[in-house]
Amino acid sequence: MENLDLIDWRMVGFASLWILGLALILTTLGFANFHAHTGSKRMREVLGEPGYRAAVNAGLTLFCLGLLGSSLSWWETVLWGLLAAAFLSYTIAAFISRGRDSE
Repeated sequence: MENLDLIDWRMVGFASLWILGLALILTTLGFANFHAHTGSKRMREVLGEPGYRAAVNAGLTLFCLGLLGSSLSWWETVLWGLLAAAFLSYTIAAFISRGRDSE
């Protein structure tokens, strides 16, 4: 049990965030492709819907947070943090517009 310090658990956690973010984006693109083909729509139209926009932006937020934690220099941390904040605001805006559309 003394060798548990050989694994950098912080880096494992941040790596799992960006992998989860990319998985969320890939899953969203798959669902959008399916709904575009079954609904005779263009994929761009489907991805423009608030639910899909929220999912893609949430995935991008997770991706940026994962790279924020694994960045080594201060300027990388600042840039990934700014990108994560921007995508988080886009995610919140998409969720809000999704709620308005369902009323």
